[in-house]
Amino acid sequence: MVTEILVRLPVKSLLRFKPACRAWQAIIDDPVFIRAHLRRSASRWEQSHSFIINPHSMVRVPWDRWPVPSNRYRFHQWQLQRGTTTTSPRNNNVATFLHAKDLSDDQQFYTTEFTHRDGLVFSTTTTSLHVFNPATRDAITLPTSSRSNLMGGGRFNYHCSGLGLDPRTGMYKVVQAFFRFQSMEPAETKMGMEVFTIGGGGGGAGWREITSDPPYPAKRFQIGVSVCGYMFWRFSERHTKLERGILHLSLEEEEFGITGLPDELDTDNSFLLDELLGRDLCVSASNTSCTMLNIWTLPVADESLCTLWQWRYCIEYPWSLCSVMALPPFSDEIILLRGNNICRYDLATSKLKILCRLDRTRYQGEGARKSELFSVMPFIESLVRITY
Repeated sequence: MVTEILVRLPVKSLLRFKPACRAWQAIIDDPVFIRAHLRRSASRWEQSHSFIINPHSMVRVPWDRWPVPSNRYRFHQWQLQRGTTTTSPRNNNVATFLHAKDLSDDQQFYTTEFTHRDGLVFSTTTTSLHVFNPATRDAITLPTSSRSNLMGGGRFNYHCSGLGLDPRTGMYKVVQAFFRFQSMEPAETKMGMEVFTIGGGGGGAGWREITSDPPYPAKRFQIGVSVCGYMFWRFSERHTKLERGILHLSLEEEEFGITGLPDELDTDNSFLLDELLGRDLCVSASNTSCTMLNIWTLPVADESLCTLWQWRYCIEYPWSLCSVMALPPFSDEIILLRGNNICRYDLATSKLKILCRLDRTRYQGEGARKSELFSVMPFIESLVRITY
């Protein structure tokens, strides 16, 4: 009975209750309980969408002409309240403070992208890889790997990484790419990848080189999309004509392969990869005139990669590409991220409504300053621990 009660509580309450007695602490720290709590959090997300926002505070540095993001992460949670789909976003414009982390030791702090997996936030800078659990306020900076410096400039010249769950061991893995060699004449690139298992033993020795190499190099400056034990990246533009697909890595077998793209997708146009609640891989692409947005999904959770792409929607969308945050059945409608706006597309009326203007939202807590750039991800709070 105690377990059934505790699993229904938010992370903040569970962290307060852990010191109450040893029995409660043992329950809350049990990996079985952590997974059960995570499943319930995912179920709650389908009923009430929650998003984690990282506003980028811009600062000037001596070696750069333009302002760059500061070396301080600030995580805030924005909850889509019931009724806001029919009211003004001004009625739901407050984001609560979760966690802040100062990375002052990271001297070259140019953020690329963020990704979220089971309550964990993964981010990369020009020099480091970071993993956060904003709900528990835990954070680690992964040790430096010598392989990332095989090419001149090291990580500064090549950011390609990702965070995912190995379903066999139940442990989270961080993967990053490195060049073995690169030549322009003839055009040839050889890329390898390495993996770091979170909680698998710390130090630089924690990085292991993956035995096999990707069949083609992945695109520069991207974070992989993780879905049900697989991680996906787009190929380098130089090789998109050679293979019409995307690169995947099995986190269980640590083997690479190629996943084909939807037959109807015109690869001459830009497209985006997203994940839907950690179950489906999603591809979105606009037509040549940028008036329609086509959306396909690959239900990886149901049939692994042994299935076909499902064309889901073609909606009127007279703008450039946007990220797909939720689709039915994980949501009543289509939730999109376009620029600094979280939007809802009503399938019945074919109307797009702004739910949250990120640049007009009030961010509570410490260090809440005006920002122009934002990273936004669906957020499922969890008790997942992150250690070396």
